[in-house]
Amino acid sequence: MALGDEHWTEHERHRRRGRDLLSGTPPEIPAAPWRSSVDALLWLHPATRAARGLLPPQLAARAGIPVTIGGLISYRDGPVGPYGEVFGAPVMLRGAPMLSHIPFMAVDSAASVAGGRGNWALPKELADFDGDPGRPGVVTVRGDGWALRITTTARAHRLPMTMTMRAAQVWADGQVRAFSVRMRGRARLARVEVEHSAASSLGDWLVEGRHLAVLVSGRQDVSPASS
Repeated sequence: MALGDEHWTEHERHRRRGRDLLSGTPPEIPAAPWRSSVDALLWLHPATRAARGLLPPQLAARAGIPVTIGGLISYRDGPVGPYGEVFGAPVMLRGAPMLSHIPFMAVDSAASVAGGRGNWALPKELADFDGDPGRPGVVTVRGDGWALRITTTARAHRLPMTMTMRAAQVWADGQVRAFSVRMRGRARLARVEVEHSAASSLGDWLVEGRHLAVLVSGRQDVSPASS
């Protein structure tokens, strides 16, 4: 059903502006580090056999713990303004605590696409978001050939939380460079129900079903990438 402008959600409006930006002059990329206020949903599940196949050759030998990390985030403010994000990291890597590789990430901001690709070699693409990522409730995300429906329930009790994750990405020159993502704020335990609304390769490794999750509200710092 077609929606009028008066019914567009905040994230859908960013998506429309994103298409306009991508069709014109590429946006200027703010350099890392990026510091943002976020509401983030993170969940875990056992990795599938297909997950290892998502690692590029430079990282294949470093496959470690078979755990997949999924994420759905609202960036409330930051270097490129508010936007929504969904990502998946198929397996943990050896070499550092909480180290992974991110082969899938989608946002509703052209500036975030440019910044993610330029600063961290992240394979960001544009997507449509309906709902409020990083909060309890239902969020749908639709991209080119894929669609997700994510339903979150959360406990009321919140505790202080600080966590640091690292990601290793392969750049255009073939070199592997890593960066860190540090979150600090207040967290609560949650459950997430992941559904694939369209058949796609995402379903081979970002698994449908109910998974243990955490909701974090606070600050996020993303460092520059380094070898």
